[in-house]
Amino acid sequence: MKEEILEVIKRAGKSGILQGELSGVYGFSKSTVSMALKDLLNRGLVVRRKVAGKSYRLWSIENSPYPQKGHLRIGILKAIEYPAILLVYRDCKKVKIHLKLYNNAFNLTKDLAEGYLDVGCSPLITQTLFALVYRTLRINAGCGYNGGGLIIRKKGDIFGSSELSTMEYNLYRYMERKGIHGVVRHFSSPERMIRALEKDEVHAIAIWEPYLTRLSKKYKMLRFEELFGDYPCCTLASNIAVENTEEFASFLRYYRKAFHMIEERKEELIKLESKLFKISQRDIREAFYGFKYSFELSIELARETLQSFGLKLSEDSERKIFNLL
Repeated sequence: MKEEILEVIKRAGKSGILQGELSGVYGFSKSTVSMALKDLLNRGLVVRRKVAGKSYRLWSIENSPYPQKGHLRIGILKAIEYPAILLVYRDCKKVKIHLKLYNNAFNLTKDLAEGYLDVGCSPLITQTLFALVYRTLRINAGCGYNGGGLIIRKKGDIFGSSELSTMEYNLYRYMERKGIHGVVRHFSSPERMIRALEKDEVHAIAIWEPYLTRLSKKYKMLRFEELFGDYPCCTLASNIAVENTEEFASFLRYYRKAFHMIEERKEELIKLESKLFKISQRDIREAFYGFKYSFELSIELARETLQSFGLKLSEDSERKIFNLL
């Protein structure tokens, strides 16, 4: 019964479900609901909040707009830029890490800003824009540098990219440098973007590792760092609801240490990434050093990157958005 009740709560999604509905709508007895919820709440699998009078709303931890003590929900994209996150996920025993994969940076950063994630890794530009609008997230550290490029199937002016991302930013820099007045189409996942390229719906795509190296065997490739020099790709940000918690402090300690273990645990990480992303170990191994992995990010570099994007922050906004390691 506990598993059935948990499944009903999960299906309710981000809206959650009133506790009374478990009996009134789904037919579970009140005693069964009470016993099941006691266990599920103790295990941190369900979050409960009083909404009115004696009414309570329930969410599964993955869909809750509130953090849960002893737990951290971390969102990453389908990219090999986050080996340090995966090491924390595997090694950290003090905090229960819930890892969630996203196809695009927009949805990940929106969930982070709205409290459905506690920590998220997505492009610096995306996080800064959401931080300015929502005022609920803070950028804490880097994840990696470089790792993206252009895959060109044929000469033309129709391009594919992910929206509000480092890839899109660098794509526009490339187009400006080449004097190309083209069209940029946005795609919700790397797989969809690759299909569009292969079907000749776009002439070139701006994409990241490990897809970049794999596609370079078939099409012409231009790495963005070869055109523009090193650039920060994704950064790590937290929702302000968890930034002063012991869970987040413990996570950051593990996160910093994890970067020193990436090289020695490379093969372990390749196997883990292959299983997680459903990408062959060979493709990941060949692209593993397409990123430069580092938690370090200076405010000067962040400022320079954002200004070249056309975003000049005030000193007050910088203080509110950045709290760097």
